[in-house]
Amino acid sequence: MPSRRKPKSEGAGRTPKKLQQVDSLTLSDLDQVKVLADPLRIRILEEMCKEERTTKQVANLLGEKPTKLYHHVDALARVGLIRLTRTRQNRGTMEKYYIAVARQFKGDSRMFSAADVGSEKGGDALQAMISTVFERTSDEMRGLIAQGRGKEGIEEQGILSYLEIQTDRKHGRRIQARLAKLLKSLEDLPPGGAKPGATSYRLTIAFYPIGPDQ
Repeated sequence: MPSRRKPKSEGAGRTPKKLQQVDSLTLSDLDQVKVLADPLRIRILEEMCKEERTTKQVANLLGEKPTKLYHHVDALARVGLIRLTRTRQNRGTMEKYYIAVARQFKGDSRMFSAADVGSEKGGDALQAMISTVFERTSDEMRGLIAQGRGKEGIEEQGILSYLEIQTDRKHGRRIQARLAKLLKSLEDLPPGGAKPGATSYRLTIAFYPIGPDQ
């Protein structure tokens, strides 16, 4: 008598191996940067970096309506920042699960060459990305202050600094290399979001010349 296979529940099990995340991905496409020039899309991507989720699940986590997120999720998928992992039928509707293609993302400074930045497309993408990054940082810092921590309270667990460094070009390159090495070491840290009591930290770095090139 032929054996009867037990039907698999649709979408059950772990994320397929071919769709699992890489640890880090360097953004080298201006279209990807332009898509991320929106604070809400960054928040959506952050949630999908942690595990596969539906648009409705992300909306609940962010306190938003799912209808507000659908076109943002489509935009992230269109440029390859998230992938569809599985679908599941639930009460007459088809749930789509997505996961970010990497656990963390960083920008490739080479894509902002003089020619690209000078163009309308490159300049707009760069300005939008810078605005999004620093507006997000500003909002989060204001949120911490609103919780009553203030500058002194924030610096008990973090660092808040604003410096102007005067040095020659050679030393400036060395500082840049040290910062790049620090970032690389942090990228190589094992993900700890699943550990009990894990805390998320934000690191925003901007190191750039503000005077004549030496």
